[in-house]
This record gives sequence, structure tokens and C-alpha cells, in this order.
Amino acid sequence: CHGLMLVFEHIGGVPPVIVMDNATGAGRRNAKGEVALTGVFSAFVAHYRLEVRFCNPYSGNEKGSVENAVGFLRRNLMVPPMRAESYGQLSRLLLERCDGLARDSYCPRLPDVPVAEVFDEERAALMPLPSTAFDPVRWESRTADKYGLVDIDSNRYLAGPDSARSKVLAAIRWDTVTLASPATGELLAEYPRQYGRSRNVEDPALVLPRLAVKPRAWRESSIRPDVPDDIRAWLDSMDEKTLRESLKAIGDACRAAGFDPAMQACGEILRSNRDMGLHADS
Repeated sequence: CHGLMLVFEHIGGVPPVIVMDNATGAGRRNAKGEVALTGVFSAFVAHYRLEVRFCNPYSGNEKGSVENAVGFLRRNLMVPPMRAESYGQLSRLLLERCDGLARDSYCPRLPDVPVAEVFDEERAALMPLPSTAFDPVRWESRTADKYGLVDIDSNRYLAGPDSARSKVLAAIRWDTVTLASPATGELLAEYPRQYGRSRNVEDPALVLPRLAVKPRAWRESSIRPDVPDDIRAWLDSMDEKTLRESLKAIGDACRAAGFDPAMQACGEILRSNRDMGLHADS
């Protein structure tokens, strides 16, 4: 849905009809041959006032035309493989290459006319873009485990120890997973969405309070590599009592200001007076 939105915005309108290959993200075909749209895609179609057609699995020409178009774009836009700093930048680069391809290619039925020129004439058939942007999001209710972790698509995201064994509302978008309290709507955490499997995704600011209760787990904690070297070495050298107090103080600072500012403050404290320690007052 997000990809189609980018295309619609780029061409300045909405095509009245789109033809889909049998993409499971859009819909599933049952034994009778009927297609049931997914929740998000159904809302997307209603928002943009689209007519959607799915390829007939028994008509090779329909499915073949879609696959041929995909193959054409792969060969002409993605060879050699593209490099980009983000998915957003990659999308912009691909759209720019599509525009260049349209300018340099000629319409099969009109050999002397570039594709871009023919498409400019066809823009008149596009429907206007809606005045309100569509938010392609899937809402799901999950129960956190005893550590406050929520399982989404075979990955576990930390909602926080306060959410252990309680309901959590997850807003799943193509690039982010946002966790909130269903009772109050309070934002618990937001993470980049993971597309691998069996990963734990944790916000250091939410892990630190749990470590303060069990400071012996500090050396094996998942967030230890995220802590700067000088602060990590100082914490490693502390006895259990001081380590517990320091982790609690850092956790409080993270909740107030965020992980990176808290780490910067810790570094300043240790550089100015290493013996003072990382306590709540400092």
C-alpha cells in the first residue's frame, strides 16, 4: 500500500483500475476462486476509490503480462544492484529512473513517440488524489510475556517491564512498529520494523530499569554493546551495589531525556570527575 501511494503521488493522480497479480499482501483466493481482500488493502481501495482486478490463475496471458512488466523493470532499473542510504532514497532513485526510461523509450504502437509523451496524454484519465493521506497500518492486540516482550511476525519487541503479562496495542507499518497501552493510549515504544526472524528488538531506555533490579545480568545484556566504551568499562568495574544505583540513575535519565542524551551526560560526568560516579543527583 505504501509503495502504491508513492506511485500515485509521483504521477499526480489515481488510476481508476489496477490489475494485481495474486499478491497475498492484497488478497487471497479461496477454493471457489473468489478473492478476499486483506484488511489494510480493503481500506486502501476504499480510500482511493479504486477498482481492483486480480489475474485469473487459469489465464496465463494475464499473469504473464504482469510478470513481464516486473522483469522489464528489474532488467532495466536494477542491474547492477542499486545502493542507497535508506528505503526512502531508494524509492526516489527508482522513480527517477522510471521517468528517464519513459523519456528514452518509445511506445510500441507509436514508434516515433516517447512513452512519457503518451502517458502525459493519458493523465487526463487519472482520478484526483484524496485530500487526506492514507495511513497504511495494521492494528493488532498482543499480550506481552513476563519480560515485557511482544511477538510480532516472529520477532519480539520490548514494550517495557511495566507491560509484562498485559495487553499491548501494536501499530504495524511497513517501516515501524509502535507499541501503546490499549487502556490509556500512552506510547510505550517505537522501533524500526524488522523483516528477519527470531530477533529481540529492545529500547535501551526500557531495558535499564530491568537491569537495575538484576544488576548481575548487566554483562550479558543485549544493550551492553550500545553503551559507549568508557561508560561500559566504568560500569564493569563497579561492585554490585554501585552498579545497581548507577543503572537505576541512568534509566531514570533515559526516560526523561532519551538514551543518547543520557549517555552524553554520563560521559561528561566521568570525564570531569571519575570518582563522583553515576548517581541520580549527578
